[in-house]
Amino acid sequence: MCGYRCFETELSRGYNYDSFHEDLRRLYKMAAVEGKDMVFLFTDTQTVVEEFLENINNMLNSGEVPNLFEKDELEQVLAATCPIAIEAGISEENRDEVFQFFISRVQEKLHIVLCMSPVGDAFRSRCRMLPSLVNCCTIDWFVQWPREVLLSVSEAFFQNVDFGNEKLKQNISAMCVEIHVSVTEMAERFYLELRRRYYTTPTSYLEPINLYLSILGNKRQQLVLARDRVKNGVTKLLETNELVDKMKVDLSALEPVLKQKSTDVDALMEKLAVDQDKADEVRKVVKEDEALARVKAEETQAIADDAQRDLDEALPALESANQALRSLHKADISEIKVFTKPPALVMTVMESVCILLDCKPDWLSAKQLLGDPNFLRRLTEYDKDNIKPRILLKLQKYINDPNFMPEKVEKVSRACRSMCMWVRAMDLYSRVFKEVGPKREKLAKAQEELDVTMATLKEKQKLQEVENQIKVLEEQFDSSMNEKEDLAN
Repeated sequence: MCGYRCFETELSRGYNYDSFHEDLRRLYKMAAVEGKDMVFLFTDTQTVVEEFLENINNMLNSGEVPNLFEKDELEQVLAATCPIAIEAGISEENRDEVFQFFISRVQEKLHIVLCMSPVGDAFRSRCRMLPSLVNCCTIDWFVQWPREVLLSVSEAFFQNVDFGNEKLKQNISAMCVEIHVSVTEMAERFYLELRRRYYTTPTSYLEPINLYLSILGNKRQQLVLARDRVKNGVTKLLETNELVDKMKVDLSALEPVLKQKSTDVDALMEKLAVDQDKADEVRKVVKEDEALARVKAEETQAIADDAQRDLDEALPALESANQALRSLHKADISEIKVFTKPPALVMTVMESVCILLDCKPDWLSAKQLLGDPNFLRRLTEYDKDNIKPRILLKLQKYINDPNFMPEKVEKVSRACRSMCMWVRAMDLYSRVFKEVGPKREKLAKAQEELDVTMATLKEKQKLQEVENQIKVLEEQFDSSMNEKEDLAN
């Protein structure tokens, strides 16, 4: 109001005399230093201790509160006030005048509004002990409102309230006036008889009206809620009745469908039982055949492993011989060809090679072989699995020769050493292959029997198709049962 800022103390737990002084210091700075127009609103309910009112009494009287500022804080306040004091023609060297200027600014900018109840002895005692509360204040006395004012106030409160008819609204407004007037008259009689004062103020008139309006609003809200609940309940009942009627019609229509579903489910159960029996029978046979096939597979693998072990004895020597042959070059072959009369070991090696290649075992034939561009390839690609017995028989003379050894031949010719290794490897492989022959035949027969067994088993393993059909039937059965239950419900 009028551009003034209202300041009130905010009571909290622990609010005391020091807290009140802190609020006053802040209020003084806002008014005097910052130059804000302030209103300090203080009610008697905010009087935690009586010293609060003593400070306010001093503020009203002289504007100064004793010991409000500590020395350091006072210096800060005066320093902040100096620029304003200098503008007012006061020397900053004169601290007393600056302080008085500060207090005068407080009195100019700060207005105090006290709100106190006259009820009880506290008000009278405070007025006697603190005279500035009366002498330095403009007192607003609130007297009893006349009937006309009371009626106009109640009518204003009930103006926007719907009572159903205007007559009832007027009667309620008049009743509020009569209640308040009767209480006032009874309070006066109470004072005359017992000499004890009971005050009836405008607030005591407004409070019952506000209470009535609050109760009326709550009751009307409760009625609206109750009405809505009843309305919703009736609506739900009507909707439920409609739904029940519709469900009866739907149930009548679904009854033939339910019977048909029951028939279909029974037929499906019978078919499922028959197929399940067939599947169990096939499963039993398949398990027996699987066990037999597993035994045959193990026997076949054992034969194959045994034959392979025998072959593995000759394969390292064969691989070493082939590797030695691959390391030979044309120069190594030419080295042998240049001999007019080859050394004995060279001749022995070449004769053994000629025998394996089914040539005449002499030097002329040997030179012709060495001159063949595909000589080394013929050796490495030699059909070692089909060496004729007569060739092997002729070869034994050389194999049994104690000088026909790679390490001895190497002393004469490196190329002949490789061919010596190859000849001995062919002989070893042929002997091993001959021993393995019956085992290979046995393996082939076992493999053939295993293939027949596996083919038979594969045919019988069509059980999976039967089981898949059963699974489809089970799913159909579950679906039909669910539909049947849905229809029944």
